[in-house]
Amino acid sequence: MHTRGILLLTLVSLLASLASLGCNRIDNRPNGAPGPDPNLELLGLAEAGDAESQRLVGRAYARGEGAQVDRDKAREWYTRAAEQGHAASQSALGQLLVSAEGAESGLAEGLGWIQRAAEQGDVSAWFRLGELYREGRGVEADLVQSVRWWRKAADAEYADAEYALALAYEQGLGVEQDDTAALPLFRRAAEHGHVVAQHRLAGLYREGRGLSQSSSQAVRWYRHAAESGYAPSQAQLGFMYATGDGVAPKYQEAAKWSQLAAGQGDPDGCNNLAVLYLKGFGLAQDFQQALVWYERAAEGGHVSAQNMLGNLFYAGQGVSKNLARAEGWWRQAAEHGYAPAQYNLGGMYSREFSATLTRDEALDWLGRAAAQGHDRAAKEFAELAAAPQPSVPAATTGG
Repeated sequence: MHTRGILLLTLVSLLASLASLGCNRIDNRPNGAPGPDPNLELLGLAEAGDAESQRLVGRAYARGEGAQVDRDKAREWYTRAAEQGHAASQSALGQLLVSAEGAESGLAEGLGWIQRAAEQGDVSAWFRLGELYREGRGVEADLVQSVRWWRKAADAEYADAEYALALAYEQGLGVEQDDTAALPLFRRAAEHGHVVAQHRLAGLYREGRGLSQSSSQAVRWYRHAAESGYAPSQAQLGFMYATGDGVAPKYQEAAKWSQLAAGQGDPDGCNNLAVLYLKGFGLAQDFQQALVWYERAAEGGHVSAQNMLGNLFYAGQGVSKNLARAEGWWRQAAEHGYAPAQYNLGGMYSREFSATLTRDEALDWLGRAAAQGHDRAAKEFAELAAAPQPSVPAATTGG
């Protein structure tokens, strides 16, 4: 048997034994425990000139899989394989070079390798060319060319390209805007394991946009993405378990998924967790923990959490009553268009709880909330507008 054939059989045997250990790394160290070098047997195959082994060693250094991240070594090994005409290595080398920050010289070289890989039919290179045309990096920006390359990769069932093409149709970038063309592409990408597409498809089912509304289908697709570790889907799945939307309510499941999302800093997950702690659903009631998670959600821009913090400081629930802090949190949410906070902020004037809010400002906030359909704000706006304006004390002069 030829030497190359023996090397390839050895490589296949090696990868099969790694897979049988349930390991997608190139060594058998525990996850999260980087070692100094890739697997020695794989290195031996790479040193002997096997291009696929060289690509795997390059990837190990590029991603820190069984080795310390080292872009120079990754480039060295990718280059060895790329110069043998190995298309996947040419694509990987090109992507390594174009992703380097502040390296315009590397951009031109990287583009060249990606183009060579694309000419050999490498699907990831087709997708990356689409991205480069969209961004105008190394080539003149051209959304039509971007779509052309994405379509080529999508036709080969490349999930990233299917999702990118779906977004192009949804937003009308490089193609005529067409939601009916976007939907099957979102579905295809989701079915091929693209977690963001799974999240988007779940949202479309939940809202009934472009397909029949189905909360159970939303739960199904949120679960797919959540089980892959996608925090926004974990948060939405937790919320659906808490509210019994599309699934039987299970507060322990709601807490589990919300904790996973919150642990990744997802604002919706943090807010979910705060609500569960506040109400004692699925977790022991704990006002201090509720406050912690509301604050984390609020700092992440979650308007409902900002409004709720205002409510807690206003009522002195779990915290010392503090009207100034209540006003501050309500104002943050109100400025982002959240009607309940606009109502609360405007109402501070009529209830004489703010030393800084003017009558005109109160009318403005109440009016904004009323325009969004907030009935209590509309009632309070009408009452405040009809009430006599407070008199201004006459100025006195010194005697």
